[in-house]
This record gives sequence, C-alpha cells and structure tokens, in this order.
Amino acid sequence: IAIRACFLGFVFGCGMLLSFSQSSWSHFGLKQITWLSVTGLLMVVFGECLRKAAMFTAGSNFNHVVQNEKSDTHTLVTSGVYAWFRHPSYVGWFYWSIGTQVMLCNPICGVSYALTVWRFFRDRTEEEEISLIHFFGEEYLEYKKRVPTGLPFIKGVKVDL
Repeated sequence: IAIRACFLGFVFGCGMLLSFSQSSWSHFGLKQITWLSVTGLLMVVFGECLRKAAMFTAGSNFNHVVQNEKSDTHTLVTSGVYAWFRHPSYVGWFYWSIGTQVMLCNPICGVSYALTVWRFFRDRTEEEEISLIHFFGEEYLEYKKRVPTGLPFIKGVKVDL
C-alpha cells in the first residue's frame, strides 16, 4: 500500500508540474475551457465533502489503515452516506483525485491518474471487504447486496456461497 501511495503521489505531483508549466496544453487551448475547469472543481468539492462525511458518519469506526482485527467497539456503519455507498470515503477520494486533473485541464495525467487510482481502489476495496466479511459475516453480506461500492466498475470482493 505504501508503494502504491508513493506512486499515486508521484503521478499527482507530475500532473501538477505539467499543469502549471507555461507551455502545458496551451497550444491545444485546453486551459481556456472554463466549463471543464469548473467541472473539475465541482468533482473536487464533491469528493472532499463525501470523504469528510464518511469520516464523520463512521466516527471511531473510521481508520486510514484496513484493519485485520476487529476491536470491541467496531460496528458496521450502514447509515448516512454509507446507505448510498459501501465505501464513500474511497468514492470521495476517487472523484477528488480525478477532479484535480480535470480542473487543471490535464488530459494525459488525468487519464493515467484515473487508471492508477481505479486500480488502487479496486484492490483496496477487495482487501477491506475480506476483513468486513470476517468481522460481520452475514450482516455485511446482506449490506453488500443492497448497497453498491460507489466506484465505477468495482463490485468488491466476490463471495462464493
């Protein structure tokens, strides 16, 4: 996870450098497309608000590291933004990260960052859901049936019954 996080940081940093350079995409006129920048800004704001709402809703159940052992106070949160998405924090971060590149009108880094962050969350979601199934069993499996991950083309861990 640390290596992937470093890679994501590197890709994001490269995107920022490319976006702020004088010649970056200026000959394509992408920097002048206001609606594209505004769309990216809305993605960033939506993503940040959703991520914060997920943290607030989960309270002490929220952790930045996937837990392998269930604590005595750990409960399955299914209300608030968790009623819309099984992984609202990941959904928020996903759209925030892509929105930064859309806002900066940076197509190459936008596409590469979207693919990289998508793969990261696909793997992370599966890892987390294995723990959640272990912690909560049938209760989580029922929740999983009712509520989507919220991430495009990511269904979560496959369970054979």
